Amino acid sequence: MSLAFILTACGGGYNTDFPPPTGKEKLRELVPAEIGGVAVAAEKLELDAAEYFGTKSSYGTGASITIVQCKTQDGLDKYVKETVVPSLESYGTRSSGKFNGVWSLKASGKNGRVHGWQNQNWLFVISASSDALFDEVVDKFAYIDKK
Repeated sequence: MSLAFILTACGGGYNTDFPPPTGKEKLRELVPAEIGGVAVAAEKLELDAAEYFGTKSSYGTGASITIVQCKTQDGLDKYVKETVVPSLESYGTRSSGKFNGVWSLKASGKNGRVHGWQNQNWLFVISASSDALFDEVVDKFAYIDKK
């Protein structure tokens, strides 16, 4: 199977070339207040505070946005390899890797869709159980847009 097929099967192209957060924003300024009519429920991720700060914003069981800020590239690499990549195993089609020095992750299947990307020392991961919810997250989240 070719890489082009895998990337095409995981979803369309997205623009993620936006300035990352400054780190001073409140979570409600970063994520949509609701997706699919469900209000956001945010939780702080249990991570090594010396290396990371992260949150997961969930919209019921339909969608989530995970945001992780890392102090080092090595820390970001470790988080992606040990946490995000294994979470993609349940999807039929998936790809992950560093392209031009930054992480890009995609997956799709009967569980829905996932799209993750690195922007400087930040990692963003969108997960949704349907194409409609995924598209709504993309439409409402400031750090990604359809090309």
